[in-house]
Amino acid sequence: MAHWTDPRPTARHRLALGAAGVALAALLLSACGGSSSGSSAASTFSAPAPSSAAASSSSGGGSSQATTITATEAEFSVSIPTKTVAAGPYLVKVDNTGRATHDLVVERDGAKVASTDSIAPGSSASLSVTLKPGDYVFYCSIGNHRAMGMQVTVHVS
Repeated sequence: MAHWTDPRPTARHRLALGAAGVALAALLLSACGGSSSGSSAASTFSAPAPSSAAASSSSGGGSSQATTITATEAEFSVSIPTKTVAAGPYLVKVDNTGRATHDLVVERDGAKVASTDSIAPGSSASLSVTLKPGDYVFYCSIGNHRAMGMQVTVHVS
């Protein structure tokens, strides 16, 4: 007998997403400090000054700090809190909230820059990457997931 699972998010998932949204809003507001860019503030992420929330760069570059970005993957989407970021080192935390195995590849001009291993449903992984100015595509390379919409373009300024 087949078992049907309700695809709608549970209250726990909605609560977690709401908490993540509040944290992101606080981060964006603190990162925008004094910007007069108006409505673009919600869609632009500037790396905040190094703090306890920033992770050390894996390049061993001394005082260089990485900013953390969380990418969330599900069937069949990749979402990140912003599509424009400042150039610099990043720690990309990838949460697989879906029911299928996914991965995350960061690509620029058709060349792979960084990637995770496969991420089981309900699991997370991380990757470190230094983003230079330009456009990058974050996508799932498993099967035909990318063709099914599991990609997002990120502009680095």
